[in-house]
Amino acid sequence: MANINEFIHTAKELADLAGKKAGEAVEVSKLKINHIKINGELQKAYEKLGAFVYKYQKNGENNDELIHMCVQEIDDLLSALEENEQKINETRHKIKCVECGAINDVQAAFCAKCGAKLPQESEELYVEMDVNPEEPCDCCEQPDSEADSDHPSCSC
Repeated sequence: MANINEFIHTAKELADLAGKKAGEAVEVSKLKINHIKINGELQKAYEKLGAFVYKYQKNGENNDELIHMCVQEIDDLLSALEENEQKINETRHKIKCVECGAINDVQAAFCAKCGAKLPQESEELYVEMDVNPEEPCDCCEQPDSEADSDHPSCSC
């Protein structure tokens, strides 16, 4: 009987893992489609900027305001592209080297391509919480969080 329960438990764990991986694959696919969309918009913005510059140069005119607006649009799209790429890497559990741009596993301490130190997961994912030391938790004497009265740091 114990073997059957163990088998069922293992099967459930494998099914959960498969479901999680499938969900990650779907999310990465959506992000890649968004990446392609942003790239298309970026290409159109570059073409529009080039057309304006050509037109104004050809006619001897100057419209820095319009050109500045096009440049700002391109900068915004480049920023959106970078954010989307970060989301893809996070979903795939990858991290981009700030020195050379190579993609590495999130657990890696150093870049596989250039050897630069990579930011550690704990440096980026965890946020410090304000703690009020005058109000300890009644059950474990740990400091109580100001923002949450459910004691998120308390193990009791």
